[in-house]
Amino acid sequence: MIPGGSGHLGQILAQHFHSRGHGVTVIARTPVGGPWRVAAWNGHGLDRWVNELEGADVLINLAGRSVDCRYIGVHKREILDSRILPTRVLGQAIGGLKTPPKLWMNASTATIYRHALDREMDEETGEYGRCEPDAPRAWGFSVDVAEQWEEEFFQAKAPGTRKVALRSAMVNHTSVCISAATSGRRRRWRYVGCGRSS
Repeated sequence: MIPGGSGHLGQILAQHFHSRGHGVTVIARTPVGGPWRVAAWNGHGLDRWVNELEGADVLINLAGRSVDCRYIGVHKREILDSRILPTRVLGQAIGGLKTPPKLWMNASTATIYRHALDREMDEETGEYGRCEPDAPRAWGFSVDVAEQWEEEFFQAKAPGTRKVALRSAMVNHTSVCISAATSGRRRRWRYVGCGRSS
């Protein structure tokens, strides 16, 4: 199941899994038809879409407003709320399921790390951003979003469901590189070549 799966990355992942014979359900505020199941949701309340989650093997939450905008007050609120609220409601949904997903992968952002040209930033040795001496103050917003988003995700009560925060940056191609932070221990991994976008 892919909440927020009507966007660029969601469509790539849905196509990838569908082409390999997996059952795929995309839930989105604006459902776009495809060769897989599509369900509507508003991103902040429990509804019929919860039935699609019952018995699902994997939940990949990609919900969130585009960051391709000017960072004015209203846009910043939408960016934050469109990530926190769906994550919260997904946690509530999982908590009420008889057969919850074994794995919950939740989008996050690599902009939690400082802007670095000197070395890679990862979960084991990465340094969070916001404190760089020459960084514009506005950069701190992205770090704030990442921290609040991951806090909401990892505090969700989902016993029996492994959680992975996907710290990715902008995805402009079908070759995707994703860093993952897991609850309990940190792990670094990459997923490359997940499909073709249309």
